[in-house]
Amino acid sequence: MKMLARYITVRLAFGWLLVFLIMTALFSFLELVGQLDDIGEGSYRAKDAFMYVLYTLPGRALGLAAVSSLLGGIVGLGTLANTDELLAMRSCGFSVFRIAGVLLGAGSVIMLSVLLLAQFVVPPLEQKAKINRELALSGEGSLLSSGGFWTRGNSRFINVRSSDSAVGLADVSIYDFDDQGKPTSYLGATRTEIGKDGQWVGHDVRQVIFADKSITDQIEPSLALDVFLNTRQTDILSITPAMLALDELYQYIQVLQNRGQNTDQFVLALWQKMTLPFKVGAMLFFSLPFVFGAAREANPGRRVTLGAIVGISYYYFDQALGYTGLLLGIHAAFTTLLPLAIIVLIAFWLLLRVP
Repeated sequence: MKMLARYITVRLAFGWLLVFLIMTALFSFLELVGQLDDIGEGSYRAKDAFMYVLYTLPGRALGLAAVSSLLGGIVGLGTLANTDELLAMRSCGFSVFRIAGVLLGAGSVIMLSVLLLAQFVVPPLEQKAKINRELALSGEGSLLSSGGFWTRGNSRFINVRSSDSAVGLADVSIYDFDDQGKPTSYLGATRTEIGKDGQWVGHDVRQVIFADKSITDQIEPSLALDVFLNTRQTDILSITPAMLALDELYQYIQVLQNRGQNTDQFVLALWQKMTLPFKVGAMLFFSLPFVFGAAREANPGRRVTLGAIVGISYYYFDQALGYTGLLLGIHAAFTTLLPLAIIVLIAFWLLLRVP
């Protein structure tokens, strides 16, 4: 049994790595081509586009993990089916489901790797990729440091200490200067947000105006503000689910709920991240019907093509169901687990039909 497990593991590893490398390279190239349109905007150059593609590579690999597992399983097990080795295993008393157990045991390494990527590797790299890209696109006047985000426009300097994509910006300071470099005004707000009418509003605002012979200092509980950040600069400060690890995402949801904010999008992202290793396992399991029964007689190219169609269809069905759930108010647990359950049940049904 141990020898069989090692043998299947080696074949699975070969098939999975082959498919994984091909798909990751292909989609990374397509991403690089997509970045070419932005080269020349602000200070964004070819090296920035290349680094963006490099930083987002683990996240891209994570997104391709389920489909890669299906195709990798088909390729790896297909080599055994083509040489009748699977048939020989069954002749020795190994049932289809026993072979499935060995396959999933071997695939547990992939499932664990996916979980570790999602928790420790992808979030910081996605954050770095997004910030570097948006800073370059926004031009030379922006800087992100330990003191927060700094930007300038003409005679205005703006500092934002922290951000919350669902609520707004925190600890905002706006400094205005005249042509001689003398300060004309200062505005500080503990929190700012965009209202439903698109107007920026500051809360707990301190406004200081420097005149020739006087200084006016006043406090306002809230104050309508001029637009002080453009879309690019706001994007730098926004938080996306891909930038958060599982525990950070859960904590972020709790914060938003305590503030009475809508958390549906982040709850969906949390469930998608939590179930990704199980999707990888389900896709490995689903690769078995492609190499047993009538499907075993198909040529390798046809098996891979059919597997690609199934994998891509599953991906888009999973995504569409998740966002449909957001629109209809269906809990993310249901919309995330339903496609997973369907693919496992179909695989069971197909394997039960294997003679």
